[in-house]
Amino acid sequence: MIGLYDFWPAFVVVALLWPLAGLPLFQRVGFGGNSARIRAIDGMRGYLALAVVLHHAVMYHELLTNGVWERPRSAFYDLLGQAGVSFFFIITAYLFWGKLLSAKGPVNFPTLLLKRAFRIGPLYILAVGLAMGLEVVDAGIDYSSFATYERALLNFLFGAFDYIPLSSSRVCTLACVAWTLRYEWLFYFSLPIAAIFSRHPVARIGLPGILLVFSTIASASGGSAVYSYLGLFAGGMLCATLETNAWLLRVHRHALSAFGLAMLTSLFVNYDTAYAAGPVLVSTAVFFLIVSGADFFGLLTALRSVRLGEISYGIYLLQGLAFVLVFSVAPIRGFALESAGQYWLVTLMVMVVLIAMALAAHLLVEKPGVSLGGIFATTLRLPTRDEAQPAAAAGAQPWLVPNLTAQSPDRP
Repeated sequence: MIGLYDFWPAFVVVALLWPLAGLPLFQRVGFGGNSARIRAIDGMRGYLALAVVLHHAVMYHELLTNGVWERPRSAFYDLLGQAGVSFFFIITAYLFWGKLLSAKGPVNFPTLLLKRAFRIGPLYILAVGLAMGLEVVDAGIDYSSFATYERALLNFLFGAFDYIPLSSSRVCTLACVAWTLRYEWLFYFSLPIAAIFSRHPVARIGLPGILLVFSTIASASGGSAVYSYLGLFAGGMLCATLETNAWLLRVHRHALSAFGLAMLTSLFVNYDTAYAAGPVLVSTAVFFLIVSGADFFGLLTALRSVRLGEISYGIYLLQGLAFVLVFSVAPIRGFALESAGQYWLVTLMVMVVLIAMALAAHLLVEKPGVSLGGIFATTLRLPTRDEAQPAAAAGAQPWLVPNLTAQSPDRP
C-alpha cells in the first residue's frame, strides 16, 4: 500500500524521470559558456525544481479533494518545497556575488537588468498569459472593474509582483510560485550597492557575514520569513567569498558528498520549516560543501542532471499549468483520486508532461529570449561580455559596476 505522504514515492518518481534527460532532443538544451566549476550547481537546480513540484503535487491533492490550497500536512513534503526555494536563493547570490568578486573591470548596470529581463521575462509572460487566458475561458472576470486591468498589467512586469489572479476561479493556476521572483529582482537591484563592498578584501567577507548574522538573530527572535530569505542570499554570497579566497575544504569529494548528504538529511529530521535560523545555516553549510567539491557521488555532475538543470526555470514556472492540463481531464482526475497509489501514478504523468513543456519552452522561448537580449544590448550600444570597459569610464559613469555580463543562465 502506498500512502500520499510516504516519502519514498518522491524518490521513485524522480528516478523514473531521470532517463528522459537522455533523449536526443535534450542535446540541444543549454546556453553554452558555463564553466566546469558550476557544473554540480547546474545539476542541482533540476532536482530543486522537481522538489518544489513534488511539494505542490501533495498540495494539489488537497485542492482537488477539499478545494483549499494550503501547506502539506506532511513535514517532509512541506520542507521539500521550502528547501528547494532556499537553495535557489543561495545559488542566485553565489553566482552574481561571485562574478562581482572575480570581475576584472566595470560594466554598465543597465545591461545586467536588460539581460536579466530577457532571461526571465519571455517565459514568465508566456506563463502568466496562459494563466490569465484560462481565467478568460472561465468567464469569471469582471471587465467593468479597473482593478482587473491593473492586475493584468502588474502580472506582465516580469515577476516584480506575485501573480495576481483576475478572478477567484483559478487562484493556483501557476501553483503560486511567482512570489520568489520578486526577491530575486530585489537582489539584482541591490548589486550596485553590493559592488562597493566587493573590491575590499575585508568588506567582501564582512558584508555577507554581517547580513547572515543579522538575519540569524532576527529569525531566531521571531522575525518574519523575509529575514530568512536575506540569510539565504547572504549564505550564497559568503560561499562565493570563501571560494574566491580559496578557503574551501580540501577533502575528497566522496567524503564531502557523504557529509553533505548527512547534513541534508538532518535538515529534514530536525526541522519543520526551511525559513528559520537553523535551517538557513544548515543549507548554507550544505551548499558550501558542494562548492568545495561535493557532487553527491557523481549525481549532480551527471550529464542528465545538468540537462534537467538547464530547463529548471521552465519546470519551476510551468508546473501549475501542467497540473491544470492533466487534472482537467475528468477520467484522469477520477482515477487519481481513487487511491494514493493511483495519485502518485498520475503525478508521474504530470511531471513527464511538465518536463516536455519545460523542454519546449527552453528551446522555443528561453534560448531565443537570451539571444534577443544580446541583440538589444548591442543595438542600444550597451556593454556586452566581449567588450572591455576602461577603468576610467567607471569613474565617469557611476552606474557602472564590476563585470557581470558573463553570467550563468541560472534560474532567476
